[in-house]
Amino acid sequence: MYSQSTLLYIRALTPIHVGVGRGEGVHVDLPVQRDEFGFPTIWASSFKGAVKANVGGEVKKYLGSEPMEAESTPSSISLLDAKLVFIPVRILDNVWTYATTPHLLGYLYNYLEIHGSIRGRNIPEEAKYLKDPTISTLDKSISTKFSGRIVVNEVELEVVKRDDLSSRLSKILPSEIKEIIDRRGLIVVPDKDNIGLEIVNRSLMIQYRVALDREKKTVRAGPWSEEYIPMETVFVSTALCRNYQQKDANAICNEFKAEVKDKTIFVGGKETIGKGLVKIIVYEL
Repeated sequence: MYSQSTLLYIRALTPIHVGVGRGEGVHVDLPVQRDEFGFPTIWASSFKGAVKANVGGEVKKYLGSEPMEAESTPSSISLLDAKLVFIPVRILDNVWTYATTPHLLGYLYNYLEIHGSIRGRNIPEEAKYLKDPTISTLDKSISTKFSGRIVVNEVELEVVKRDDLSSRLSKILPSEIKEIIDRRGLIVVPDKDNIGLEIVNRSLMIQYRVALDREKKTVRAGPWSEEYIPMETVFVSTALCRNYQQKDANAICNEFKAEVKDKTIFVGGKETIGKGLVKIIVYEL
């Protein structure tokens, strides 16, 4: 039974490509992973593999044995899917700002709820704000910084500035994410008519590549297209801990947090061309 947990924010320091292999019937050859609603995500298997490759000692043992090992050891740490929370969007007024949707904020609420339930603590009052039906009306967006009619990822929106949005979020976000929001702003886009999903997908980058025959100086393969999630995107995940042999779950979670706190790791593919570098931020409620 899992009796301890820790909340993890993942900040993309470079564009990331956590892929699903070659796609069929899609607009890009190598798409990124998505959840059941079409939003970019990092599946737990990919996130756990990346974390495990960058920790050592006892913490690595807590993450279980490798496939096909002679002696199979179950993992005492469970990592949940890294869900999208904030993504940079293009905006005329400020180059870029963060965007989210009520649906994406719901992911954050769910993980806060899991974290609180596992640890036997109440969710902070500020977290309940994420489930407020007025956080984004059916016809308008709300923002920490902008007001009036604006263009976000080539989509024109009517935005209402809400002064309490930033202060409420500050209670449940790491300080470095909150500082970016204060500097760049945040727009909560409605879910109606899938406007939010459309705006999120317009932030994804498509890069075309070829493989060269170095001797002939000609193209050997390609071109093919690869999809990337932009730098500064923020995901949230949760690590759940249970007892391991003679060590209790609290000690395991504390060791895990100390090992991964502020650690920069590569997630997904394209590491050798500088893609996939993320920072793990441990957040204590």
